Amino acid sequence: MTEHNELQRLRAELDALDGTLLDTVRRRIDLGVRIARHKSRHGVPMMQPGRVSLVKDRAARYAADHGLDEAFLVNLYDAIITEMCRVEDLVMSRESLTAEDRR
Repeated sequence: MTEHNELQRLRAELDALDGTLLDTVRRRIDLGVRIARHKSRHGVPMMQPGRVSLVKDRAARYAADHGLDEAFLVNLYDAIITEMCRVEDLVMSRESLTAEDRR
């Protein structure tokens, strides 16, 4: 196998992993929508600082256990959590408006 072919094979493997990663992020956001609807129906506040800490701590432990950079994974989860909060806030706002329309 030539160096070029090996590089193409490795890149194809990386592209497949990226597809899995992106699908996983999309599924996580979809689940966040379901969580937001549940929170809205049951009067649970959108922001759950204890849960945020748990998720970030778990990412840091995962990094330490697997020889990855802890700051990188915590920063990655900061970005994911920020987006999840944005999405949950939008969904809960819509749910609240819908509930008011039914009154």
